[in-house]
Amino acid sequence: MSAHGLKDLHFQDYIARFELWNALADAQREHLIAHTRFQRAVKGEIIHRGALASAGTLHVISGALRVYILSEEGREFTLYLLREGDIALLASTAFLGAVSCDIAIEAAKGTELFISDTQAVREIFDANLAVRAHAYEYAVARLSEMLWKFQQMLFTSADRRLAKFLLTESARTASDEIRLTHEETAQYLGTAREVVSRLIREFSQEGLVQTSRGRIHILNRAALQERAGV
Repeated sequence: MSAHGLKDLHFQDYIARFELWNALADAQREHLIAHTRFQRAVKGEIIHRGALASAGTLHVISGALRVYILSEEGREFTLYLLREGDIALLASTAFLGAVSCDIAIEAAKGTELFISDTQAVREIFDANLAVRAHAYEYAVARLSEMLWKFQQMLFTSADRRLAKFLLTESARTASDEIRLTHEETAQYLGTAREVVSRLIREFSQEGLVQTSRGRIHILNRAALQERAGV
């Protein structure tokens, strides 16, 4: 089998696990497969930079992607993370008139993904009401997530946001050890690395966490929850 045929088979096997696949007609499935490519990215590699509408649909097989915007001053603000198993209908928010902006997508770690062509996905949206409804749900969920992050940025102190973030990451990975550097944590929180480093030192001095290279270990979960206000 050719490399192209092998890619098609793997993508079909992957996407068939998701409910969205069942909503596609046979011709639409073939169209999606024909306009989807595989990509492997190393940590820090930029997957996309530019208009949201041209970002396509990302199917994250393994690893993680960080979606962020960049201010005129060069400050990065992370909108959300895409993790293993996520299907990101990024362009749908622009297609549906929900939001239009320039974004950047960076591999937060070594990542493998499928990328479906923007125009091909748009054609399926236009022809399939079930897929379009799913896109609306995706757009609303992502916009809600972004609004929550902006609210946290505006009205929640940096130490409380950091405590919440550490607890959330711990719950997601089912581990007391968070494998992130101070720089990565700062990117996710939309703040400066120096701020995160200072707060981590404070948390460490208070016995809430213990740090080592690229790792933050939660020592006192109850105290950290109190600091987070949860």
